[in-house]
Amino acid sequence: MEPGSGKNKEHREITYQVGWKKGKIEWNEGAGEAFAPKAHRAEPTWEAAARRRLQLIWLPAMKLPGWLLLPLLYALPVLCFTLTLVLIIGLRHG
Repeated sequence: MEPGSGKNKEHREITYQVGWKKGKIEWNEGAGEAFAPKAHRAEPTWEAAARRRLQLIWLPAMKLPGWLLLPLLYALPVLCFTLTLVLIIGLRHG
């Protein structure tokens, strides 16, 4: 058995040093429970509706085979650059 294990650990004092600044933090075990997140929090209806709309918009990407991902990764910047050039030329001559 460790010495001092029978002590009351409800009140602890933690010392810290950041650079040249030293200080002490008093920790109360009962105070930690007050700041703990609640298990069930009532979500406002507008927040729940916004979350559902976002889930409809933010769908997972389609499942592509692994052999197709690398060529798409390299082709996407080339395609974007080409599309930008086409738009610039269209604005110049349009």
